[in-house]
Amino acid sequence: MSDRAWVWRALACPRCHGRLVPAQNLVRCERCGPYPLLGEVAVLVPDPAGWCATFYDAILSTLAEYGAASREAVHVVQAFAQGSHEPARFGDDWTEFERRGEAPPAPVKGPAHATLLSLEALARTDGPAAFVERHVPSCELAVEVGCGAGHRSELLSQRARHLVVGDWSLRAVMQGQVRANRALSAVAPVVMDAAALPLVSGAADLLVAENVVDVLDEPLAFLEGVRRALKKKGRALVTTPDPSLGSGDDAALASLVARARLKLVERVDGLPWLRTNSPRHLEAYLVQALAMRRQA
Repeated sequence: MSDRAWVWRALACPRCHGRLVPAQNLVRCERCGPYPLLGEVAVLVPDPAGWCATFYDAILSTLAEYGAASREAVHVVQAFAQGSHEPARFGDDWTEFERRGEAPPAPVKGPAHATLLSLEALARTDGPAAFVERHVPSCELAVEVGCGAGHRSELLSQRARHLVVGDWSLRAVMQGQVRANRALSAVAPVVMDAAALPLVSGAADLLVAENVVDVLDEPLAFLEGVRRALKKKGRALVTTPDPSLGSGDDAALASLVARARLKLVERVDGLPWLRTNSPRHLEAYLVQALAMRRQA
């Protein structure tokens, strides 16, 4: 990342939002201290030591899986992974078809077959993915929060000159970087906490967060971070299958958007989202999608 000045004009300390300076295998904030730099991946979370300790085994296996387990990267993880933490795996929630970017198999033939095929076709043309695609402009800097298997990273890399792919999971970030399928100088993979976005104020033309806000403990902190990160005319796209945010009130998300001083440009509800785990296992959701801008 040392030759990519745009990255450090876009990224900031997740704790104080101060300037970051890359060093060998580290990223440093003068006020808050160092963060790990694992090859191309900056780990910009409020507690990098806790993150490294909690996911220690998962980090090393992920680096090996993506051919990035250099001696330097392993040493950095070991240096940060101090203290006692309950070990955990990355909670990646994607199907093999989503990971590979392949069309899912058709459902098993039976009485529901034609109905399910119609629903799949409707989801392609009028689902949340189609909503996002319609609202993604050509821009200078796009940020994807919660990149997951990277199914949106590819589109964003085609529309934005520079792209930050972010997730709490190192495996998701590295997968998003692969799916972006662009020169490494144009994509910055970042481990991030959605409630503490490590972005310079006013840096982003576009921020996309699909199916993220409903799984956060602090959704308001996330939305406030979105407002801070957007340029004056920047746009944010948020989708969720649970706009009640666990409250039972479907107006909860829109209420938090207003509290975060984001202007709601468009809200569409009931968008069909169909996930195929196997020809016999399908999940159906009705998703709410929001397009937002910063308020003056």
